[in-house]
Amino acid sequence: MKRIILNIIYCLLSFLFSIGLVSWIAIPTLDQYPRLHHMIARFEYTETVLILFVWLAIWLFLIQWQVGRISTIYLYLFYSVYLFLLFTVLFTKAKNYHSLSLDPFDIFVSDKKVILEALLNVIYFIPLGALYGLKANKLEFVTVSLLTILGIETIQYVFYIGTFALSDIYLNFMGCVIGYFVCRWMIPRFKVI
Repeated sequence: MKRIILNIIYCLLSFLFSIGLVSWIAIPTLDQYPRLHHMIARFEYTETVLILFVWLAIWLFLIQWQVGRISTIYLYLFYSVYLFLLFTVLFTKAKNYHSLSLDPFDIFVSDKKVILEALLNVIYFIPLGALYGLKANKLEFVTVSLLTILGIETIQYVFYIGTFALSDIYLNFMGCVIGYFVCRWMIPRFKVI
């Protein structure tokens, strides 16, 4: 009975968190990019699907946390969808947009849009850091994370689909670091099945 009540609480908390993350942070921020806004508007259930994905991912994770085992199938499914969504957000924001921002402090402004986008830049990369944390030691993690982030920023700039921004590099790396340490903290708790 205790486990059922705990799973219901996990379900509700996961659902509320997913609504907050998607409806109040992700969608308002992504809607400010005309190309992403158009993509989101083409499918009227985009927000609902994103909420359901985040909710299910967190809820299933918490259930697995409770039993101390994590399914490899869960990890494959989660990372397949996550990497698709990350690719979509990073490489379809802009069409024929090419910019370079070498100001590392450009996020320290009192503009709500900039702050939300900075927060998303951290959140987007937490799962990637957790993925790297499964097998990489600290040096490998730093190397692979920075190369991945530099690669993404360079691709955005070179192919005219975004901005190469120093602030994005350290925000994305901060997300990876959070994910890495969360993963390393959780590894002893889980048995992978």
